[in-house]
Amino acid sequence: MFNKTSFSNFGWIVAAALAGAMFAGGFQGSSEKIGVVDIAKVISQSNMGKRDQETFNQMKAAREGLLEFIDTYRVLTNEQAQRIKELSLLPNPKPEEKNELERLKAEVKASSARSTELATKTNPTPEDRALMDDFARRSQTMEQVAQRWYREFTNELQQWADKQKAASIEKAKAAIQDVAKSQGFTVVFEAGIAPYGANDLNDAVLKALNARN
Repeated sequence: MFNKTSFSNFGWIVAAALAGAMFAGGFQGSSEKIGVVDIAKVISQSNMGKRDQETFNQMKAAREGLLEFIDTYRVLTNEQAQRIKELSLLPNPKPEEKNELERLKAEVKASSARSTELATKTNPTPEDRALMDDFARRSQTMEQVAQRWYREFTNELQQWADKQKAASIEKAKAAIQDVAKSQGFTVVFEAGIAPYGANDLNDAVLKALNARN
């Protein structure tokens, strides 16, 4: 049901994708002073980038854990699944919410144990068979639910990462402008364009970016 390998391949990757981009420092003179900066590297090393990475890891872990739980214990009711989802994805759950989540998970585990017990029962009663049928229907439903949530989570994480990446690049550009103006650079190239530029501004831009955030 849940392919953790493919889900785990998704990541918070800051890819600046700025081929051809350059940043003018705003200085005019007889000679150019050119700098080079690796935006992706600066963002990933910045306090902002580290916070985004940590947030993304937490979001992904919560969703992976939820899908793994459903995959392991497939006898949830729709109501249990929805509430467990809501509680599992809370960024800062309260103690009572944590307790409710643990109680619901315990109920699901008990149902799963009961399902296993009935599956090995030699002479099930009509009530047992009815419950077994109910568990089977739940399992089929949960497989569909998990597949739908997997797609939903993948899109959600992708949109979050794209939004944060765009915001991070804009903030990095502003930090580059600060450094270019303060140090008299006429042009600053992204490292992908001029990887061997003499004036590496990564440290200066990192410092400026951290100061802004």
